Amino acid sequence: MSKNPYFKHQQSEKNLIEDITIESIKIHGYDMVYIPRTLVGEDTIFGEDAISKFIDGNVIEMYIESVDGFQGEGDFISKFGLQIRDSVDLVVSKKRFEQSLLYQSDIKVPREGDLIYFPLSKGLFEIKFVEHENPFYQLG
Repeated sequence: MSKNPYFKHQQSEKNLIEDITIESIKIHGYDMVYIPRTLVGEDTIFGEDAISKFIDGNVIEMYIESVDGFQGEGDFISKFGLQIRDSVDLVVSKKRFEQSLLYQSDIKVPREGDLIYFPLSKGLFEIKFVEHENPFYQLG
């Protein structure tokens, strides 16, 4: 906690930092299409769905953390044929994500298994991991 008496970590300060973060993502980010997965026949034993539907998508701005190019293992030929294992780390605001998915009230954060379409590279990426908690809180 800060010892300065002028910083009390009020909700208005938290909202200001969140709005500045959203604005910086809008300035430096790209418009992506978030496509949520709809479960058709969920197998409760294995906890998976072999048949999923991707019905509609929502355009939302996201910031790319790695500007040098895609990460991952790249393209290689294996015994199963050509495999492309590109990955990218994206940052999205929780507030803007909830605003863009108002019609689906059950989705609060991006979910593993959903898709993101990146129009600039015409790439379709599956979400493999979502960091739910930021390890560093700016205002407590």
